[in-house]
Amino acid sequence: MINKTRSIIGLAGLLIAALFAMQACGSGGGSTPTRSYYLGSTPFFTTPAAFPDWRFENLDDRDLLSVHVDDFLGIPWTQFQNNTALPAAWVNQWTTLANNAKATGKTLYLAVSPLGNRTTLAPNIDATGARTENWAPVDGAGCYPFSSDANAANYQQAYINYVKYVIGLVQPAFFSPAIEMNMQFARCAPADKAAYIAWYTDVHNAIKAAYPQLVVFPTFQLEYLYGTAEAAASCGAGISAADCFPQHLQEALTVPGDRLALSTYPLPWKFNAEFNYSYPTDTYAVIQGITNRKIWISETGWATVKILQSYQHGASGSCGADLIPASIANDSELESYMSWLLNEAQKRRFEAVIWWLNRDYMDGAVAATCPCSGSNDTCTLNDTFYSIGGNSTEVLLRTFGNMGLRHYDGSARAALNDVWRMMLARPRQP
Repeated sequence: MINKTRSIIGLAGLLIAALFAMQACGSGGGSTPTRSYYLGSTPFFTTPAAFPDWRFENLDDRDLLSVHVDDFLGIPWTQFQNNTALPAAWVNQWTTLANNAKATGKTLYLAVSPLGNRTTLAPNIDATGARTENWAPVDGAGCYPFSSDANAANYQQAYINYVKYVIGLVQPAFFSPAIEMNMQFARCAPADKAAYIAWYTDVHNAIKAAYPQLVVFPTFQLEYLYGTAEAAASCGAGISAADCFPQHLQEALTVPGDRLALSTYPLPWKFNAEFNYSYPTDTYAVIQGITNRKIWISETGWATVKILQSYQHGASGSCGADLIPASIANDSELESYMSWLLNEAQKRRFEAVIWWLNRDYMDGAVAATCPCSGSNDTCTLNDTFYSIGGNSTEVLLRTFGNMGLRHYDGSARAALNDVWRMMLARPRQP
């Protein structure tokens, strides 16, 4: 009888302990489920008349706003180097953007880049406000020669002055002075990669000295870390993506940063046999086995409209075969990926997940047709991008153009209601 009583008491103790554990996790015992991370998106938009066309709308869909400026507005390199007056039109663009962002009352994440196309210095803005692309010296690969250009240190100081200026305007809680910096690692010479890391390290240290409380980190492109994004990113013949990933990750972690932030657009994994035609679901377990840095998804998304290899524009081009078929690029696949990611983010205690797009740039039904027909913004936008950079530029636009939380008309995508808002409703408990 005594032994039986002890057994009952022991079971009761285990039950009580289990209930406390469930409450602590926010997943039972009548407690409210929580999430560890911010949910954010960008206000970035584009129209035939404006690029970028910032849209501060649907603010209830997020608790963090990603002010992803990249190299889109250019940099007055000479003025920041010489501490001379900045172009008024450029200042007005930044001031308007900063004021609109701060007026939302959201936690702000600001991301900028010293590089255009991830390889050469960002566009230059002259004293009149005019923009010049490809103004800096480049090598045969189109890369800025960080290791050999005598002006690299001057441009570094100009960039430090620039980032201090925009931090002062926006007053973010989180800041990235470089975006997807490992794309430069893959595309440029090893000497310039090493010199870029050293150049960036000085930038990081200068920001931390000026703003000790600001959370500062670069971002890295996940598919480049795996070595699958392009041939130049691979770890070499005979090295699998699974083995390449920790090698590239260790290299990325040599770069100073308060967080590990990743951009990832995993749809191309659907064509990769190594992980059974799906994105690798052990990614973040591998990361946590290597570093204790808090994890950010700095941008992500999933295309929902099929994308062709080429498009017809009047008498130019042609309607090519499927590049990404509708069986992969659709709302159901987007929702499945989002559900997995948000649950994985909670399991791994991420600090932020940023869905790239708040609202589609294009009407999905129109974007799915070729040739594009009718007088509408979707066709005009694609004609514009095709005229600027040909088929590759248009395909890039289409890849990002229909992955929003909302459709082009502003209506909620099913994933917004079924997945995103369900997680957003949970109190954030870091």
